Amino acid sequence: MSQDLLAVPALDRAAPARPRRWSPRRRLLAGATVVLLALGWIAARGLTGSFVYYLTPTEVTVGHKAQVDQRVRLGGFVVRGSVRHVEDALAFTVTDRTTAMQVVDTGSVPEIFRPGQGVVLEGALGRDGRFHADTLLVKHDGTYRAPGPRGGG
Repeated sequence: MSQDLLAVPALDRAAPARPRRWSPRRRLLAGATVVLLALGWIAARGLTGSFVYYLTPTEVTVGHKAQVDQRVRLGGFVVRGSVRHVEDALAFTVTDRTTAMQVVDTGSVPEIFRPGQGVVLEGALGRDGRFHADTLLVKHDGTYRAPGPRGGG
């Protein structure tokens, strides 16, 4: 046998390819993408915690979305002519313009509270069918009115 037949062809062994380096522009884009994604995630997490969700009187009474003694937020408008003081509480009616619900609030009442305006109440539905609130938040329209003149000028 000739040696040519026994010779094993040499494998073409090229040097291993070096990993390609990213250009400065690609590194900058990748870094900016990571930063933007992180900021987006932080913003989304922050916003989900700051949304104030509340139930309407219709959802509570007709939709049965709140159980007795379950702590929820109730939102609606204070019915004009329904506000009255009862012992150490404030009693009034809240409506979503579809359903009305009696409220008994034992918490502090903001100075800007008045009939006809929107409110968000924190409390629980009582066995008596009324909403028993301990926190009353007033929704306002955001218009600024300068205080009136003070006496003694």
